[in-house]
Amino acid sequence: MTTASIPSTLGAARVLWANVDTGFWVAHRGGEYFGCVDAVSGGYVSRDAHGIPIGRYDALSAAKASLRTTSHPANTARRHRFERASVLTATAVGGTALAFALTAGALAPLL
Repeated sequence: MTTASIPSTLGAARVLWANVDTGFWVAHRGGEYFGCVDAVSGGYVSRDAHGIPIGRYDALSAAKASLRTTSHPANTARRHRFERASVLTATAVGGTALAFALTAGALAPLL
């Protein structure tokens, strides 16, 4: 397991990296999960502590550095859009399931 530290601009705690599997690095900051970088064909994808993709990068160092900017307003806005889309999707799926259940209940006496 390889570890390296990168100073964080988000606070006094350093970001510590651990290569936990082939092509997969996990970051910890202040003892808490901070994000990860995954090797994919043609580059690296970084994800913040919420599992939301930050971006795709050609170099591992650029992917790791991108985690230091997760509090940037653009990343915060992206996370809010993703969360809002998740809520809307869950609401639509739940509404559809409710409609099917009510339809099944209404048609059951007719069978």
